[in-house]
Amino acid sequence: MLKHLTYLIIALAILVNSTLAQVITFSVHVSSSLNATKDQDMDFGTIISGTGLTEINLGDAGMGVFAITGNEEMDVIVTLTAPANLIHTGASSDVIPFTLNFAYANKGVNDINQAVTSTGGTARFQMRERESGPAGAPPTPPSSHHTPAEATAYLYIYGTLNVGNIDAGTYSADVDLEVIYD
Repeated sequence: MLKHLTYLIIALAILVNSTLAQVITFSVHVSSSLNATKDQDMDFGTIISGTGLTEINLGDAGMGVFAITGNEEMDVIVTLTAPANLIHTGASSDVIPFTLNFAYANKGVNDINQAVTSTGGTARFQMRERESGPAGAPPTPPSSHHTPAEATAYLYIYGTLNVGNIDAGTYSADVDLEVIYD
């Protein structure tokens, strides 16, 4: 059974040379029986031309946080796909190199101390970590006689910006965060 949930971070925008804090706003698009909420946008703070490397590490207050709720008996595959650069939305050809990573916590609570980091932008994990390891028999399908219990897993998005001497303006990119039942 393949159920699909897609998150699209639309117009990942960074305004350079502004006195405003720089926030990455996430938009959530759900197309399945999985449910999702955005608990927190990423916030890199004020970005000025020539700032250099700005990091949001796993556990920092500026991380993006998502809550994914679904059938606790199922496993999910999460994939984060991002381009290598934010691109100036105006006439400038300047770019801001950036990276994004994610970790997950699947023990039922939003606790960064339980987070497991992904490798290579993809992770496969149980919606709710089972002490006995991987599931045995396939889960019982939902019916009028059976409603599977739900669990919530948390995704933590973090990363870096490397701001050189660039033109002021808005920089953006599309980033996909996909969650599917396995």
